[in-house]
Amino acid sequence: MNIDEQIERENRRIEDLAIEIVMLARKGETDIAKQLERDLHNSLEHLEKLHRRKGLWSITDELNLQGKKAKVVKKVVEMA
Repeated sequence: MNIDEQIERENRRIEDLAIEIVMLARKGETDIAKQLERDLHNSLEHLEKLHRRKGLWSITDELNLQGKKAKVVKKVVEMA
């Protein structure tokens, strides 16, 4: 699965969690909503990492197009 697919999957998960949290809150089921809030927070952090990784890959591609060595950037991206 490429990075764009991962980002799209995480976006859908975030949207689903947000909808579910609102529905649970309206029903007064705040304990379950709070649990899902933690999942939502984790998904947002993961999405942020995916966007950073995508940005680093873009930098690597641009450097390669310029004929510059981008091994260090590639290694950082692989570790992210």
